[in-house]
Amino acid sequence: MRGYRNFFGTAGHAGTTPMDGREDALVAAAEFVLQAREVAGGIDGAVATVGRLSVEPGGMNVIPGRVGLTVDARAPDAERLDRLVAALGIEEPVRTEPAPMSEEIRAALRAELERLGVPVVELPSGAGHDAGILASAGVPSGMLFVRSLNGGVSHNPAELSSPEDIALAVDALTGALGRLAAG
Repeated sequence: MRGYRNFFGTAGHAGTTPMDGREDALVAAAEFVLQAREVAGGIDGAVATVGRLSVEPGGMNVIPGRVGLTVDARAPDAERLDRLVAALGIEEPVRTEPAPMSEEIRAALRAELERLGVPVVELPSGAGHDAGILASAGVPSGMLFVRSLNGGVSHNPAELSSPEDIALAVDALTGALGRLAAG
């Protein structure tokens, strides 16, 4: 789920407005960012990310009078996502429901991994993969992840998988596709 939050205060001169008299929109936004982290941390499997802040008027010596921010909130199922969204009070949410993967495809992948002697680790993916979009549209879908050698780093230049793990994934995928084609 993606959405927005707006915070309002009173813009004023940084040097002449006493601290106890300020209505700083950025302070309110910062408190929300910390609250979002705490709320998501209290719901198993949930995450919340503030990705953009727009601070107005944006002067170095002006107390912010308005701050808008974006929130990306995710959870493994609709119940937990509902709890997270309600707790965050997101404005104008754009919601994408969590999409379960096909049990038939998961079983074929599991069988191939076991055949190859690779440990089977099933986990929900909080990422917005194409497979989730397809599954939401009713297309049977599944995902196979390749182990990261850098602690799961993703979308980062440090992302790294070994050639051997990539080859195992290709073998597992090929075998799973064969199983599915054979029925």
